[in-house]
Amino acid sequence: MDSFQLAVLTAARYNILPLTSSCNLRCLFCSHRQNPPGVETRYLPPLKPEQVDTLLDFLDGTRKIVIGESATRLIEGEPLTHPDFLEILVRVRRRFPATTLEITTNGTLLTRELARALADLGPLEINLSLNSASPAGRLKLMGDKQPETALQAPLTLQQAGITYHGSLVALPWIASWPDVRETILYLARSGARTIRIFLPGYTRLAPPELRFPGTLRQQIEAELEHLRKQTDVPLLLEPPCLNNLTPVVEGVIPGTPAARAGLQRGDIILAVDGQKPRSRVEAYRLINRPGRRHLVVQSRTAAAAPFRNETTGSGPDTSLAGYKEQRHSLALLVEKDGSGLTFSWDFDPDILQEVEQACRHHHARRALIMTSELAGNVIKEAVAGFPWDLEVITAPSRFFGGSIACAGLLTLGDFKIAWQEWRQDHNPVDLIILPAIAFDYRGFDLTGQHYLDLASATGVPVVPV
Repeated sequence: MDSFQLAVLTAARYNILPLTSSCNLRCLFCSHRQNPPGVETRYLPPLKPEQVDTLLDFLDGTRKIVIGESATRLIEGEPLTHPDFLEILVRVRRRFPATTLEITTNGTLLTRELARALADLGPLEINLSLNSASPAGRLKLMGDKQPETALQAPLTLQQAGITYHGSLVALPWIASWPDVRETILYLARSGARTIRIFLPGYTRLAPPELRFPGTLRQQIEAELEHLRKQTDVPLLLEPPCLNNLTPVVEGVIPGTPAARAGLQRGDIILAVDGQKPRSRVEAYRLINRPGRRHLVVQSRTAAAAPFRNETTGSGPDTSLAGYKEQRHSLALLVEKDGSGLTFSWDFDPDILQEVEQACRHHHARRALIMTSELAGNVIKEAVAGFPWDLEVITAPSRFFGGSIACAGLLTLGDFKIAWQEWRQDHNPVDLIILPAIAFDYRGFDLTGQHYLDLASATGVPVVPV
């Protein structure tokens, strides 16, 4: 499969319009610089406008169209480096007049003139990967020798009336803690609706300067708790490290229906229109259906325990312990732009149906579910009530190594090692279930190995869900 064929697949399956793999910066934390040998990726040169026209045939205009991200093995680039960027957006808008376009950019080319042109092509949302609000920080982190335009980008977007979300990869030992704090507050002051703070990841091949202590998550969370006293803009640490599926609100966007209704970070959503959410993901989906939603909420009070997870040292305390009993009902009129509530991503309950179907199809009385280290606790809770004997184990990322702990970067080799270690002290199973996100649409992992190779090696049926 060549790069353009992969671009077609990206458009058809994920509603992503890839334009180019070219980038005008050289970020220290770029994942492509740390890949071990054997990782299969594809480079996409800037597409010609007529090639983009072909991709438009595969996009769904009823859903948000994403530009500047990749859900396949295409290397994602900076979309604004495309020489025909504006012409392409005009073509997209002609085909899809009312569809929201979501564009991710580093802001280096986001001039006032371009912002005015973009505002005329709405509706759209910008994900601004600022990373640092200082010239020195941008030079250290991104190799940005001409930071002026990017540093003005938050204000440029605000003045143009363009909805945007800010983000940064937190490397305080390189850019300094004051730089991290000021970047967050600058985005908050400049109209960002939410700010995502990414915990950096490094592989076993990363240079020493990119490696960080295991306490970094706790340090960042402590900083965010301090900063939340200075801004109401949701500060979201990603990836989340969760121990349960309690649908606790992570943040409330100012000026939204949720904010006007008095909802706040730490509130627990007990019911939406009479339905009890099974996870944060389900709570978000139930609430954000346009129309009048009726919520039952449990709120914190001044008498509550400190707003901190004492077990992990990070994140909001999502257990019911520590909350004084105070339930109340409220009506929430959800508009086209959503409720304004933000949640951490935990578990999509729709996956449970796939697990059930797999167990029934293979007549499995006992199944082994393999997942990532980050997802282990929530997966265990999600399947706890199943009538089948399901055991959940986590597979460390040995191929990438370092701090990598997400399912999308696990390889078949990681699953094989986890299986070999597990089977020594456990009874046989009738089925092995793997996370589908670790494989492409053909069933191959990032190194080109097929998930059925695990079935051949174990003699047990294998299904990705």
